[in-house]
Amino acid sequence: MAKIAAVSNQKGGVGKTTVTINLGKNLASMGKRVLLIDNDPQGNLTMAIFGDELPSEVVEWDGAGASSPGGSNGYNLYLEGVGVEPVAASDNLHVIGASKHLSEISTKPFEVIFDFKEKIDALRQRYDYILIDCLPSFGTLQTAAHMTADYLVIPTHLDDFSVAGIDEQMKTANNTKRRLNPGLSLLGILVNEVSSQRVLVEEHFYDRLANQYGDYLFKTKITKSAKVKESHAMRKSISEYKQNSDQARQYMEFTKEFIDRIEVGNEQ
Repeated sequence: MAKIAAVSNQKGGVGKTTVTINLGKNLASMGKRVLLIDNDPQGNLTMAIFGDELPSEVVEWDGAGASSPGGSNGYNLYLEGVGVEPVAASDNLHVIGASKHLSEISTKPFEVIFDFKEKIDALRQRYDYILIDCLPSFGTLQTAAHMTADYLVIPTHLDDFSVAGIDEQMKTANNTKRRLNPGLSLLGILVNEVSSQRVLVEEHFYDRLANQYGDYLFKTKITKSAKVKESHAMRKSISEYKQNSDQARQYMEFTKEFIDRIEVGNEQ
């Protein structure tokens, strides 16, 4: 049965989608069955996987605003009595995509989060891992993801606003844990897009995170590189695009850490 991780930070621009894609594709390359869920109305994960030629299952809509029954648009996850069927990106990697229509969920009754959880739970038997790419703000969409997830993965930059976003994210996640999902736990904080040269301000914020969160920090750090942005443009993970790059090695090390932490948690 799949383990579910929400990739989330209430600060935007820290690389949540990039982390989700590279982690998901690495897991799939290791023979794991992986489902990626784009839970952000911007649909960046969906576009990064499929490009401009989105599968019809993601973009076809009926007059009521829902994608076609059995379609692959995340909007369906929040609708009672409407089916959803992930679309294949590769043999081991499936996707439930998103479009701007997902923003309409914020206008619906809060109870739609239970439809989301019910539909994701029904898919668990088909996958080893389910990764949910969250939008950078608190609300119905983020609450649904946190209520459904087993684990929280928080990417961050080493700057004031990003680190403050972690604190805000932990507050809202702990509220969800207390009220809706006692099984939610922090799997780790991933430091992303670090300068390859020594930068004192980054060291300051890393030390602050280490003092506050200790072993929750992933040992792996992802360094900055234009190659990562180039890989997005090519609709590939960094491992697919530049297999021998530092960032490909780092993302694979992070993927192994991710698996190890979940396996250790399962043994406890």
